[in-house]
Formats: sequence, structure tokens, C-alpha cells
Amino acid sequence: MGLIHFFRTPGASAAAANTLLQQAREKVSADIQAIDSEFCFNIKSADNLTTKETSVLSWLLSETFEPDQFSPKSFLKVDDGRTLVEVGPRLNFSTAWSTNAVSVCKACGLESIERI
Repeated sequence: MGLIHFFRTPGASAAAANTLLQQAREKVSADIQAIDSEFCFNIKSADNLTTKETSVLSWLLSETFEPDQFSPKSFLKVDDGRTLVEVGPRLNFSTAWSTNAVSVCKACGLESIERI
């Protein structure tokens, strides 16, 4: 089927983002004004997900008390001259986290999920 994308914000705590901002200003440029973050979940599915399956997957990946911070669209805006840097494993590299997440999906009846 291809990749399905979901996004959850923030990707880093305020303290972690502040530390990263300070390091980026010291090592890259003092002109860096802010760092925003989000998790991007790239989900490979063998078949199209039904509405119910999408709902279950969203429930699994979103924060319990902040469901409004989870979306199929990115929360980061890059149309105002900002630079977007994506950090993570290559899509063809299966991580231990992905293997565990797929096992949880299968236990919840999401049989077509192959990788997250």
C-alpha cells in the first residue's frame, strides 16, 4: 500500500528543546531563533486501513491526555523560510522500537501493519 504518516507534537520536552537550541547556537549559528519538534510515524501497511483500524492505530500512537496534538498532517510550518531537519533511522532499517510497536499493533488486531 505504501506509507502512512502520522505526527505527534512535541517531539522533545521543553527542557530538551532548550538544551538543543543552546547547543545549536554555540556550534552552528547564533542566529538560530527556535527549535520545534514532532514525532513523525512512517507506517508501512500491506493493505489499506479501514476507518476502525486507523482509529485504533491513532489511539495507540497519540498521547492519552493530548489527542489534539496528533494528526495525519505535520504541525511544523516550513513555508516561512525556516529549515526542516528530519532525524531518525533510514526507512529500510528496522529498529527494535518498530518491531515492538508492530507486535502491539498485531495484538490489537492490526494485522496489515508491517513496520512503524
